[in-house]
Amino acid sequence: MPADCNSPATLSDIAVKDTNRLVGQVARALAANSPFINLLDGGTFPSGVSDTVRTVVQMPAAPGDSLAIPTFINDTDVCGTLGNQDLTGNIEFTYSLQTKRGFGPRVCVKKGFSAFKGSYNAAEDALVKLIVQYVNADVKAQLYLKSATKFVMAKGYCFDDLLTGGTETDINVLFAPVTPNSPLTFSALHLLAEWLQEEAFAEMWPANGKGMPHYRFIGSSRIIETFRAEVGVQNVLMALTAGGYRLGEVALSAYSFEQSPAYRGLAFGIDQTPLRASGFTSTGTLALVDPKITVYDLAKNTAYSKVNPAWRTAPYELGFLVAPGSFKRLVPERYVGEGSFKFAPQLHMGELEWFYQRDADCNVWGDFGFHIYQIIRAYQPVRPQFIIPILYARCEPNIGAVDCPVTSCLPYTGAIL
Repeated sequence: MPADCNSPATLSDIAVKDTNRLVGQVARALAANSPFINLLDGGTFPSGVSDTVRTVVQMPAAPGDSLAIPTFINDTDVCGTLGNQDLTGNIEFTYSLQTKRGFGPRVCVKKGFSAFKGSYNAAEDALVKLIVQYVNADVKAQLYLKSATKFVMAKGYCFDDLLTGGTETDINVLFAPVTPNSPLTFSALHLLAEWLQEEAFAEMWPANGKGMPHYRFIGSSRIIETFRAEVGVQNVLMALTAGGYRLGEVALSAYSFEQSPAYRGLAFGIDQTPLRASGFTSTGTLALVDPKITVYDLAKNTAYSKVNPAWRTAPYELGFLVAPGSFKRLVPERYVGEGSFKFAPQLHMGELEWFYQRDADCNVWGDFGFHIYQIIRAYQPVRPQFIIPILYARCEPNIGAVDCPVTSCLPYTGAIL
């Protein structure tokens, strides 16, 4: 038997049972923890059709007459006339399935026999959460890259200079070549919401029994707290709260779409790891900073992740203003269900399986095994201009420190004054 054995193995009975259990847990974790996944409609990528699928999006009809003052003539004079010709058109998109695969650490069952159950559950939990992070990061990255509208927050420019794209044909548009020099303000965000409604004709998310129809903004907790501290917003919310209105109380304290009713047509959600950048690359894309770095323990052949200091201090950050109907996130048709197991297609995007292979060389007894996983998805553009990544500057936070004067009191000497 060779000294270096790389063939994996595991306990077959446990692997079979845990495969189904783990898949179900991945789906539930995504639904509970991802602020981006529920923004997109789900669906299935048809099998047996093509590697690349084409889809057609109908564009608004082109009017043959003015929409400011349409032309009407007397009914008695209409005989023999056809009127103006109105035309229609569409845009065609293509998209394909893509896959990410990975595997966990190779585990020796014998070494962890006495504590196998506890260590296995811990490893399972870590891998499930990592898949959640991968899926969440993938949705966020693709919305940034594929969006057909982008905005840079900078002082000294007109709105139109900072906004790029705006139509279906602008998919994958770049940011305006402007360096952000201001944090995002609620005033600018509300102006972008007006643009979505009046120029992009984007529908709103329904109120679902509370608040009002709204667009959704996902950003860091700091930028959302900045909105709450903005003078105009703060005054209105405090007045609502003082008047006993539930909207004011919740809007001051809530941090998720589900908790907070919309305020002035906007609802807010927290992104715990927002995209941050150090600037632009030579091609006009953002030089993104990875939020995590890896710490290795070479002696034990293990590793863990921690926050990247460069990400904590990055000068620029991204937030997302989102209207419904921008993209669909599709999974292969075979994932809709197998046997008695049925999954929501927009949630089931990962497989996690304990893998082993008995052989006559390294793994005769099946002592070794590891987890394998894969994530398969395709993004179907529908109205890509309904996603607006917003690039803004990150300012030094105000920690509220004040000058502390040195005491000037004289020591007590016992003398009577």
